Amino acid sequence: MLGAGLLAGCDRGGAAGNAGRADPAGAPEAEGRVLGAVNAAANLIFGSDPESAGSGPGALIPGAFTPEAVAADPSAYRIIQINALGLNELGRVIQDNGEEITIALQSGPTAAFDQGVLTATRGFGDDLLTIDAPGLLPILRAGGGTLTRTVETLDSQDRIVTSRFTCTVTPAGTETLNLGLREASLRRLDENCRGERIVFDNIYWLDTRGEIVASRQYVSPTVAYLRASRL
Repeated sequence: MLGAGLLAGCDRGGAAGNAGRADPAGAPEAEGRVLGAVNAAANLIFGSDPESAGSGPGALIPGAFTPEAVAADPSAYRIIQINALGLNELGRVIQDNGEEITIALQSGPTAAFDQGVLTATRGFGDDLLTIDAPGLLPILRAGGGTLTRTVETLDSQDRIVTSRFTCTVTPAGTETLNLGLREASLRRLDENCRGERIVFDNIYWLDTRGEIVASRQYVSPTVAYLRASRL
């Protein structure tokens, strides 16, 4: 699980420094097709100028969020949506420890995932310090089950508050999702979690390999849900 120290101390210029501006004229044919799709997706998310989306990590790395950069390495990017904050933008993997990754949005905030399961956030205001969900991925791959989640947040006096939730995962059929650059038929599973004061419902979409391709996961009462999708 990625904890507070990883997100607080992550190198904003680490992995993202490898994202340079590619020359679309010299790109392979397949990359050219991706570039066209990326341009269309970028116009929907950013408008005509994707580099103007914010002043976070992307602004420190010229070309990191251009359509050319995304087309060159789509697997390094995610579409991030938080409806409660009016946020809909690209995020880039800036730290990759194999199963654990940290994603930075161009506007600044970061989110950490362990094999697609959200484990922490920073920069959204009302953040998750850590959220632990042992055994969730095997339960998702098995098609359902129960688990106990442990969530750490900060109270108004900056004290750590630990909450526990009893969660039930159930299958919800198959859905076709638009992932920006492609559409995919994915298996959906719903997770209902109940604590003393809060109830939340997460959604996960898995591919045939049992990997989380897209998800909508709870962050906090004010942020509500973060939706992340692979391109």
